[in-house]
Amino acid sequence: MRYLILIAVWGLCASIQPEPSSRGVFGVRVSIGSNSQINTYVCFLDNGRVLTQKKMFDEKSFIKIVSGTWPSIYNPKRINYFEENNISCGIDKDSVTLIESTYCAPFDSLWKIRFATYPFITRIEPGWGNKLHKPSLKQEKYLYDRYNVASVDANFFMDSAFWLILHDVTDPVWIRSYKAMRD
Repeated sequence: MRYLILIAVWGLCASIQPEPSSRGVFGVRVSIGSNSQINTYVCFLDNGRVLTQKKMFDEKSFIKIVSGTWPSIYNPKRINYFEENNISCGIDKDSVTLIESTYCAPFDSLWKIRFATYPFITRIEPGWGNKLHKPSLKQEKYLYDRYNVASVDANFFMDSAFWLILHDVTDPVWIRSYKAMRD
Protein backbone atom coordinates (compact mmCIF):
# COMPACT_ATOMS: atom_id res chain seq x y z
CA MET A 1 0.00 0.00 0.00
CA ARG A 2 2.87 2.35 0.87
CA TYR A 3 4.35 1.79 -2.60
CA LEU A 4 1.06 2.71 -4.28
CA ILE A 5 0.87 5.95 -2.29
CA LEU A 6 4.52 6.69 -3.06
CA ILE A 7 3.95 6.09 -6.78
CA ALA A 8 0.80 8.25 -6.75
CA VAL A 9 2.64 11.12 -5.00
CA TRP A 10 5.60 10.81 -7.38
CA GLY A 11 3.26 10.80 -10.40
CA LEU A 12 1.47 13.88 -9.13
CA CYS A 13 4.72 15.74 -8.46
CA ALA A 14 6.31 14.68 -11.75
CA SER A 15 3.40 15.73 -13.95
CA ILE A 16 4.37 18.38 -16.45
CA GLN A 17 3.03 21.73 -15.38
CA PRO A 18 4.20 25.11 -16.61
CA GLU A 19 6.07 27.25 -14.12
CA PRO A 20 3.80 29.89 -12.59
CA SER A 21 5.71 32.61 -14.41
CA SER A 22 5.57 30.80 -17.78
CA ARG A 23 3.52 32.30 -20.56
CA GLY A 24 2.45 30.99 -23.92
CA VAL A 25 4.30 32.23 -26.98
CA PHE A 26 2.78 31.73 -30.41
CA GLY A 27 4.36 31.75 -33.85
CA VAL A 28 4.04 30.94 -37.53
CA ARG A 29 6.52 30.04 -40.26
CA VAL A 30 5.66 30.66 -43.91
CA SER A 31 7.22 27.65 -45.55
CA ILE A 32 5.74 24.56 -47.12
CA GLY A 33 6.10 21.84 -44.53
CA SER A 34 6.08 18.08 -44.66
CA ASN A 35 2.29 18.11 -44.46
CA SER A 36 2.09 20.23 -47.65
CA GLN A 37 0.68 23.14 -45.68
CA ILE A 38 2.09 26.59 -46.37
CA ASN A 39 2.00 27.80 -42.77
CA THR A 40 3.47 25.97 -39.80
CA TYR A 41 2.06 26.97 -36.41
CA VAL A 42 3.97 26.61 -33.16
CA CYS A 43 3.49 27.19 -29.44
CA PHE A 44 6.17 27.53 -26.77
CA LEU A 45 6.28 28.28 -23.08
CA ASP A 46 8.50 31.20 -22.10
CA ASN A 47 9.77 30.87 -18.54
CA GLY A 48 11.67 34.16 -18.70
CA ARG A 49 14.95 32.49 -19.65
CA VAL A 50 14.27 30.13 -22.55
CA LEU A 51 11.46 28.90 -24.74
CA THR A 52 10.40 25.37 -23.80
CA GLN A 53 7.65 22.84 -24.53
CA LYS A 54 7.71 23.47 -28.30
CA LYS A 55 4.76 21.94 -30.10
CA MET A 56 3.60 22.26 -33.71
CA PHE A 57 -0.10 22.43 -34.53
CA ASP A 58 -2.35 22.36 -37.55
CA GLU A 59 -4.23 25.60 -38.23
CA LYS A 60 -7.55 24.57 -36.68
CA SER A 61 -6.00 23.32 -33.45
CA PHE A 62 -3.78 26.40 -33.22
CA ILE A 63 -6.77 28.75 -33.58
CA LYS A 64 -8.66 26.82 -30.90
CA ILE A 65 -5.73 27.07 -28.47
CA VAL A 66 -4.92 30.74 -29.13
CA SER A 67 -8.60 31.73 -28.96
CA GLY A 68 -8.96 29.95 -25.61
CA THR A 69 -11.57 27.53 -26.94
CA TRP A 70 -9.43 24.51 -26.04
CA PRO A 71 -7.65 24.08 -22.72
CA SER A 72 -3.87 24.06 -23.12
CA ILE A 73 -0.67 24.59 -21.16
CA TYR A 74 0.05 27.37 -23.65
CA ASN A 75 -3.16 29.20 -22.73
CA PRO A 76 -4.21 27.88 -19.29
CA LYS A 77 -6.47 30.88 -18.54
CA ARG A 78 -8.21 30.35 -21.91
CA ILE A 79 -7.70 33.96 -22.97
CA ASN A 80 -8.82 34.88 -26.47
CA TYR A 81 -5.50 36.32 -27.63
CA PHE A 82 -6.91 37.07 -31.08
CA GLU A 83 -9.52 39.33 -29.53
CA GLU A 84 -6.94 40.84 -27.17
CA ASN A 85 -4.72 41.72 -30.17
CA ASN A 86 -7.59 42.86 -32.44
CA ILE A 87 -7.06 40.06 -34.97
CA SER A 88 -10.05 38.74 -36.93
CA CYS A 89 -9.66 35.05 -36.09
CA GLY A 90 -11.65 32.61 -34.03
CA ILE A 91 -14.42 30.04 -33.96
CA ASP A 92 -17.83 30.31 -35.64
CA LYS A 93 -20.69 28.06 -34.62
CA ASP A 94 -23.43 27.32 -37.14
CA SER A 95 -26.74 28.23 -35.48
CA VAL A 96 -28.59 25.31 -37.08
CA THR A 97 -26.10 22.42 -37.04
CA LEU A 98 -24.04 23.73 -34.07
CA ILE A 99 -20.92 22.70 -35.98
CA GLU A 100 -17.89 24.81 -35.12
CA SER A 101 -15.51 26.08 -37.78
CA THR A 102 -12.36 28.14 -37.52
CA TYR A 103 -11.58 31.31 -39.45
CA CYS A 104 -8.55 33.57 -39.73
CA ALA A 105 -8.27 35.94 -42.68
CA PRO A 106 -4.67 36.99 -41.86
CA PHE A 107 -3.52 33.34 -41.98
CA ASP A 108 -4.92 33.11 -45.51
CA SER A 109 -2.68 36.02 -46.59
CA LEU A 110 0.61 34.99 -44.97
CA TRP A 111 1.72 32.97 -48.02
CA LYS A 112 1.75 36.19 -50.04
CA ILE A 113 4.75 37.63 -48.17
CA ARG A 114 6.86 34.82 -49.59
CA PHE A 115 5.46 33.76 -52.98
CA ALA A 116 4.86 35.66 -56.23
CA THR A 117 1.94 33.34 -57.07
CA TYR A 118 0.03 30.78 -55.04
CA PRO A 119 2.39 27.77 -54.80
CA PHE A 120 -0.17 25.07 -55.60
CA ILE A 121 -2.24 24.65 -58.76
CA THR A 122 -5.51 24.78 -56.82
CA ARG A 123 -5.89 28.51 -57.48
CA ILE A 124 -4.31 31.30 -59.46
CA GLU A 125 -3.70 34.29 -57.24
CA PRO A 126 -0.79 36.75 -57.10
CA GLY A 127 1.32 37.06 -53.99
CA TRP A 128 3.48 39.94 -52.77
CA GLY A 129 6.90 38.28 -52.95
CA ASN A 130 9.01 39.74 -55.71
CA LYS A 131 10.71 36.48 -56.63
CA LEU A 132 8.93 33.30 -57.60
CA HIS A 133 9.35 31.33 -54.36
CA LYS A 134 10.83 33.83 -51.92
CA PRO A 135 10.87 37.53 -51.11
CA SER A 136 13.28 39.88 -52.86
CA LEU A 137 16.49 40.86 -51.05
CA LYS A 138 14.90 44.16 -49.95
CA GLN A 139 11.85 42.30 -48.69
CA GLU A 140 14.04 39.79 -46.83
CA LYS A 141 15.96 42.64 -45.17
CA TYR A 142 12.68 44.29 -44.23
CA LEU A 143 11.36 41.03 -42.72
CA TYR A 144 14.52 40.76 -40.64
CA ASP A 145 14.52 44.39 -39.52
CA ARG A 146 10.81 44.52 -38.64
CA TYR A 147 10.08 40.96 -37.42
CA ASN A 148 13.52 39.47 -36.69
CA VAL A 149 12.92 36.80 -39.34
CA ALA A 150 16.22 36.13 -41.12
CA SER A 151 14.79 33.39 -43.34
CA VAL A 152 11.15 32.66 -44.16
CA ASP A 153 12.23 29.04 -44.70
CA ALA A 154 13.71 28.56 -41.25
CA ASN A 155 12.41 31.19 -38.82
CA PHE A 156 9.09 31.75 -37.12
CA PHE A 157 7.32 35.06 -36.69
CA MET A 158 7.29 34.77 -32.89
CA ASP A 159 5.59 36.47 -29.99
CA SER A 160 5.11 40.20 -30.67
CA ALA A 161 6.31 39.76 -34.28
CA PHE A 162 3.55 37.17 -34.75
CA TRP A 163 0.86 39.67 -33.77
CA LEU A 164 2.51 42.42 -35.81
CA ILE A 165 2.64 40.39 -39.05
CA LEU A 166 -1.03 39.41 -38.61
CA HIS A 167 -1.94 43.10 -38.40
CA ASP A 168 0.33 44.04 -41.29
CA VAL A 169 -0.94 41.50 -43.83
CA THR A 170 -4.41 43.01 -43.50
CA ASP A 171 -3.27 46.63 -43.87
CA PRO A 172 -3.57 47.89 -47.50
CA VAL A 173 -0.89 50.56 -46.96
CA TRP A 174 1.57 47.98 -45.62
CA ILE A 175 0.75 45.62 -48.50
CA ARG A 176 1.45 48.30 -51.15
CA SER A 177 4.70 49.25 -49.43
CA TYR A 178 5.85 45.61 -49.14
CA LYS A 179 5.02 44.83 -52.77
CA ALA A 180 7.00 47.88 -53.89
CA MET A 181 10.27 46.62 -52.32
CA ARG A 182 12.24 45.51 -55.34
CA ASP A 183 15.97 44.79 -55.74
